[in-house]
Amino acid sequence: MQLPNRLWWIGVLVAIIGLVAPVSAAPPRNNIINVDQFGDAKDLPPNLLSDEEIAKIDRLQNGASYPLAISEISPDDTTVLISSSEGFAFLDITTGDTVPIDTIAFDIFVPLPLLGFGSYSWQDENTLSVLAVNSFATGNEDALAKLFIDRFTGSISAFVVGIPDQNFGFVSVAPNLTSWLIVREPPSATEQAAVGVKPFTVRHTIALPTSVAARMNRTELPARVQRQVDRLRQRRPDLIARFLFQQPEDGSTVEVTREPYNLFLYDATTGEERYLTSIPYASTLLNDTWTSDSARLAISFFGVPDAEGRGFYSGSLFSEEIYRDLTGNLPPRQNPVIQNNNTYVIDFASGQTQVIRPDPSLGAPILEAHDWAPGGQSLLIKAHHPAYLKGRTHPVYYPRFASRTSFRFYDRDETGQFRWTKTFEHPMLSGGDVAFAFSIADFVSPDEIIIRGVVGSNRHPYYYNRVSGELRNLADRAGSYYNVYATSSSTRQIIFTYTSYTDPPDIFRLHWDGTALYRLTWQNEELRREANLRQDPVTFTLRNGQVRVGTLIQAADAPFPPKNVPLIVWQEGGPNVPMVNQWMANVENPYALLPSFGFALLITPVAGRHGYTPAVYTSLVDNSNFGQIDIDEQAEIVQQAIARGWTAKGKVGITGCSYGGYFVLQSIVRYPDLYTAANPQCGFIDVITEWTQGATVLSPYLEGLPPYKALNEYVKDSPSYGADKVKAAVLTFHGTDDFLPIVQNENFHLQLVNRGVPARMVRFVLEGHGLGLQENQLYAAQEQISWFRTYLK
Repeated sequence: MQLPNRLWWIGVLVAIIGLVAPVSAAPPRNNIINVDQFGDAKDLPPNLLSDEEIAKIDRLQNGASYPLAISEISPDDTTVLISSSEGFAFLDITTGDTVPIDTIAFDIFVPLPLLGFGSYSWQDENTLSVLAVNSFATGNEDALAKLFIDRFTGSISAFVVGIPDQNFGFVSVAPNLTSWLIVREPPSATEQAAVGVKPFTVRHTIALPTSVAARMNRTELPARVQRQVDRLRQRRPDLIARFLFQQPEDGSTVEVTREPYNLFLYDATTGEERYLTSIPYASTLLNDTWTSDSARLAISFFGVPDAEGRGFYSGSLFSEEIYRDLTGNLPPRQNPVIQNNNTYVIDFASGQTQVIRPDPSLGAPILEAHDWAPGGQSLLIKAHHPAYLKGRTHPVYYPRFASRTSFRFYDRDETGQFRWTKTFEHPMLSGGDVAFAFSIADFVSPDEIIIRGVVGSNRHPYYYNRVSGELRNLADRAGSYYNVYATSSSTRQIIFTYTSYTDPPDIFRLHWDGTALYRLTWQNEELRREANLRQDPVTFTLRNGQVRVGTLIQAADAPFPPKNVPLIVWQEGGPNVPMVNQWMANVENPYALLPSFGFALLITPVAGRHGYTPAVYTSLVDNSNFGQIDIDEQAEIVQQAIARGWTAKGKVGITGCSYGGYFVLQSIVRYPDLYTAANPQCGFIDVITEWTQGATVLSPYLEGLPPYKALNEYVKDSPSYGADKVKAAVLTFHGTDDFLPIVQNENFHLQLVNRGVPARMVRFVLEGHGLGLQENQLYAAQEQISWFRTYLK
């Protein structure tokens, strides 16, 4: 077909112009922006802020180091091993002086704790030891090495250690490094003749979004050491597979036995091996703890339902044990979580084993071996209590959703058996704990323990004496205390990493009576001064009479209480995740980010969160509360903030990631006139889709009934069906590889665009659940700050 002359000349003219005109990126369609750090740099969106502000964001997000104590304190109460991005070092806890460790040896010998297995232990006052994998092993005889680290020089000596054979797996290693608990598969004639070895474990997802797990369990290694760990995992998966029940890097999966297996005690010095007992199919490790002299081990397992069932992100199924448990339809006597919960107390010298099982009564907690008292005559066991949810027949045992924890003291009697003698209970131990280990208690003497739990958003250390009953908070400031280690009862001190919304982490020393606080490291002081923030505790009394305790973060020179300022509220992911007072400056947790750019940030745990009582924690999913109770509490808090004159209508924003993203969307649907600007990130948006195609556990736990029995409730609880109610300006972040389908958030965004609601969506190419690349965090922060600046006046 021949074109008319006029059209032909127009085509030639356009072609000529195309040869000489500069090429520009196509405008974003429907206000959707793609950010692809792996593509052509010219296709990246332009910066939105000045170079100075971008540099400030970079320092806030990437300038902090995370120093942590990673060993017990030396026998002479003077020294501890610490790690951070700056390296490994011995820290003198009396002076703050450090002796760096030469980690070149880690190029060959990778310590097991870097793989999530085992721990460092003192062999004497001068020498710290650890078992390591030999990256260049040629056989069983040189597969491992004992590393001895001199605290005065930082030098490392290595001594090769062999393993028995290939058909075994490590379960636990004693402080002396030579007493091992190992597992073997009961052999059959067929299996003995088979070539190769069948794996001992399978991976099982425990339904914790990876970005949330990573934020809650941050451990930082020097870049050089991290590369060696990654290289070992790639080069020697055969050796890594020997170490069972490793803690995964993302915290969202556990290892589960694929058959019943036999446990043996193994003496690496003599080669002697003794059978102990057998553990059931589909068992996973809860915890293990040795006495300091390596004489006794207490180790706990629990059962995992449907361990080798369907894929985890494949929707709910009525017949599965996990579905029946979460909806309250699985009787405890049929529930593998509680039925296969066994704690073995083992004497290494004799092989004598005592099995501690949950109480036979209904609602008995899952038991977890936790810590030994000095001298080994008392054992502390953590109890995870099931959730009794209103509207459900049976308690929910799945550990992620436990209603609370408590601590039980077991003392050795005249027969050598350990008997339950006393229990410590407190509201700070409310909420599920298995995935996070936020409830911790350690013996510091035979009758004294230091406990950490969450009260509001603070994770403080508490001193408890089980004889006198004295309980005392040792903290004198808001924030969180991590990696707490104690000296002996003669010097009575603890060291810990302290951090808060306004304080990047550093290591401190404190007496057991809460006095003589002393700062030992100063790695992040410059960043703290630059951020220059303040935090103030705030309380709100709800209409039902309950009190919610929050924190308002602002610039240090801002007045408190504030007057008529732009205010942004934030909620954590989960939903069953504690909202912990700690330093972060990413867009998912913008504690230091948004206040550094002029916004007041209000953080208030509401129904369904840790820090109050078990009743408040479980109230989120009682009856048909989900989708309303926590959303309504946050709205009431915002209304009170407006009534107090802190802010005003038209000045309130809201942000959050994962369940926090759901919280944002449900809030602007349910309260369209309350929030002016919103930034949902990696949002969970449709409960019906989640039930049919998503994680196997979340929707059943949240709703209690399938959508076929409660369709109106599911629709009411899903913001995806309420886009026509939204009035707030909405900035959406989502990764193209997120397990939460991006298309659902795209459809929500497009509905807003079609209605003329101010809306912008940023798609981060190849990102998953949350943003992992520093470059994406840096750009997302510009978007977040610019959006709230535009719409919160």
